Amino acid sequence: MRKFILAVTVVLFLCSCAIEGMEADGFQVVAADFPSYDAARAVLGSSENLVMLLPPGTESHSYDPTPRDMVRIAESRLVVYTGGPSDEWLRTILSSLDEPPASFALTEQVELLHEEHREGMEEEENHDHNVHEIDEHVWTSPRNEIQIIRSLAAYMGTLNSADAALYERNAEEYIKRIEALDNEIQSVVSSADKSTLIFASRFPLLYFVREYGLEYYAAFPGCAEESEPSARTVAFLIDKAKELDVSCILNIEFSSPMIATVIADEAGCGVEVFNTLHNVTAADFYSGKDYVDLMEENIAVLQEALN
Repeated sequence: MRKFILAVTVVLFLCSCAIEGMEADGFQVVAADFPSYDAARAVLGSSENLVMLLPPGTESHSYDPTPRDMVRIAESRLVVYTGGPSDEWLRTILSSLDEPPASFALTEQVELLHEEHREGMEEEENHDHNVHEIDEHVWTSPRNEIQIIRSLAAYMGTLNSADAALYERNAEEYIKRIEALDNEIQSVVSSADKSTLIFASRFPLLYFVREYGLEYYAAFPGCAEESEPSARTVAFLIDKAKELDVSCILNIEFSSPMIATVIADEAGCGVEVFNTLHNVTAADFYSGKDYVDLMEENIAVLQEALN
């Protein structure tokens, strides 16, 4: 559980402090995670006045803000974040500030889906099947990402009118790349032999499969507290993999490959990593890879999984 009370106390104490590396001038933007960072970077045109709070290479669901992060939020002009259930810590910090920065939530820009509990999925402890949290992974749909980028450019233009035209140009250039990506994925799916993906871990790709008309089976829903699945769930996924004669079992980034390997060995297929872009490795982050670059890598995985 997020340390909400401690977070609020610390940020109120430190919000007047200066942080090295955050200039006092310029349009300062703080992004909570990689999807937020990538969208802001695309609109700004660079990462010069942009900070990502989630350290590259770490698991996004286990992140807790540091005092330094909270000061960065307090000193920024704009905070970009996902806006789902996992961002309660950020809302708490923003509501604690006398003069909070402007904020932009990805989930407020598109039509939302709710997490699904599909056949064979691990049952969550104390889960109420009549209550489903929103699925916050809206960026996994390229068409959603286009809407997010356009909305962010327009909003940033209202906050910094001097660069509004630049933001719009940057956004449209990036959108052209996303549209080309979308066309590539559609081509792969339309020519594929199969239409079902099997994931051995969490499944934060509901928007992706809905966009492209794909089916799926997975061990856990999108934002489940990941733990080792039961023998029942593993056996179900093995049976499905055999029944559908899949080419590979998919695992998401930063998840242990152990269960995927067990299922693949039993089903006689391989294991591939499908990047959901909730976070990226330090190598990818510092080399400047963006949403399109990483989704392009997924296309080769998708080709194998569906054929």
